[in-house]
Amino acid sequence: MTVTKSVRLSRKGQFVLPKEMRDALKVGEGDELLAVLDGDRVILTRPEDHARAARGALRGTWGRNSREIARYLNRERQSWR
Repeated sequence: MTVTKSVRLSRKGQFVLPKEMRDALKVGEGDELLAVLDGDRVILTRPEDHARAARGALRGTWGRNSREIARYLNRERQSWR
């Protein structure tokens, strides 16, 4: 679902998130949102959604299982000496 609304900034740089968007995000007064600047866009998400989206992004980076990860870490530690 894509919703586009025009908002106006106050002198303090504040704006009101339209009710339709607050309802869609299930957020209300006092809730925290994560603001991400992506080029010329600002993306607002609930922090837990952002964490959920990033979960697993590094899976396999250091190894596919605990043995491979331990081997990788040992090699790294050896390189520090």
